[in-house]
This record gives sequence, C-alpha cells and structure tokens, in this order.
Amino acid sequence: MKNLTKEKLIKAGARAMLAKSYHAVGIQEILSAVEVPKGSFYHYFESKEDFGVAIIEYYGEQLAKSITTKLASQESSPGIRLKEYFLSIRDYYSQRGYHQGCLVAKLATEVAEASPRMRTALKSQFDQWCHLVAVCIQEGQQTGDIPATYNPEDLAEFIYSSWEGALIRMQVNHDVAALDNFINYIFTYIIPLPGTK
Repeated sequence: MKNLTKEKLIKAGARAMLAKSYHAVGIQEILSAVEVPKGSFYHYFESKEDFGVAIIEYYGEQLAKSITTKLASQESSPGIRLKEYFLSIRDYYSQRGYHQGCLVAKLATEVAEASPRMRTALKSQFDQWCHLVAVCIQEGQQTGDIPATYNPEDLAEFIYSSWEGALIRMQVNHDVAALDNFINYIFTYIIPLPGTK
C-alpha cells in the first residue's frame, strides 16, 4: 500500500511539474490530487528535493522503457527504427499539443544549478537515453545501415541534444516544424536512409 501511494504521488507530481514547474507546484497540491492525508508527504519523501529526484528517476525510467521497446524491435533496420522513434514522439505532440515538452529537460533548466542531487539525477537519465540510442547506432553500423565513420556515443549525444533543443523550440513556436526539421536533417544528411536523398 505504501509503495502504491508513493507511486501515485510521483505520477501526480510529474504531471503537475510538466504542466507548471518544479517551484510552482506545492506539496499540498499533490497530496490533494491523490487524496493523501495532509502531513503524509514526509512518510514517503524526506524533502521536496527528494520528491523531485524520485520524479526524475520515474519519468526517466518510463522513457527508457519506451526507447528500448522501439529501438530493440527487429521488424525494421536500426536506422529506420531510430527515425520511427522520433516520428512517434513528433506525432504524439502533434495530436496532444505543444506546451509540455520533456519533463527532464524542463527541470534541467530550472533546478540543475540549485540542486546538485537533482542535477546528478537529470544527468543520469540523459546519459541512459543517449546510451540506448548509441546501442542502436552501433547495431546500424554493424549492419551497414548507419555510417561507421561516427563514434556511436558521440553521435547519440549529438542527436539527443539536438532533439531536446527541437522540443524546446516546439514549445516556443507552438508547432512541430522544429521536430520535422530535426528529423529531416538527421535522416537525410547524418544518417541517410534509403529514399531520403
């Protein structure tokens, strides 16, 4: 029961911080959202910072599972899988709206300097995502699907950092043009796929 309540708090916190910001979300707001008695928060978390770390880790793990599922599929080549992964997120935002973006990137701009613990948690999630992309790139290099001239980890870092920048631009512009531009350039010039040139 305790773990279930803790997960409900984390999920509610993630939704609220994605909609607003870390500093704009109050503990009481989260407790009320999941109907947990007032004062119970500190049974589950030592502090709001501890809560923030838990949210980052939860959100990061959920995204890592999604990346792993999409990139590990054997139904298409590694390059195609990578492109389809980004296209699926592009389609998600196109259908659901442009205002939220990536929670980890959002928190990174807000709390990374103020909280070393949260910064470490943020870095860990970004590193994990980049590594998963690097594994797919390396597989593509072994099959000849992706140019072998790139270091897989460096290319993955470049791709994911560019993607996060495109997500920020999407939020500012309120359209997916930046995501389309990212996908076009990456898969036409960096990882040229059949039929894209």
